[in-house]
Amino acid sequence: MKKNLLALLLAGVFIAPAIADKPEWTGKDKPSDEQKAAHQAAMQAKKDIDDRDDRIKEKKEKEDKSRELKGIEKQNLKKSERPQKELDKGSDKGQESRGENSKKWWKFWGE
Repeated sequence: MKKNLLALLLAGVFIAPAIADKPEWTGKDKPSDEQKAAHQAAMQAKKDIDDRDDRIKEKKEKEDKSRELKGIEKQNLKKSERPQKELDKGSDKGQESRGENSKKWWKFWGE
């Protein structure tokens, strides 16, 4: 008899909450399907804007790097256009060899 009473008591404790109705306040603050769709659209728009900003930043960085390269190229041009002070000095053979060896050494292709 004690075993039956104990089993009935335990069954009542665990089964009663499972059978009970939900309270009225549950599920009231859940967003509707329309609100969920609007939120997803807003998040996608924000992500698209962030992606565009990232692309713009990458383009600016590439432009800055290309400007730096242009600056290096300008320096090299200035160096090559500088007059050589010692061209007229030395023997005729030395002047000829200097003329042959005075090619632009940093240009590995072309002339």
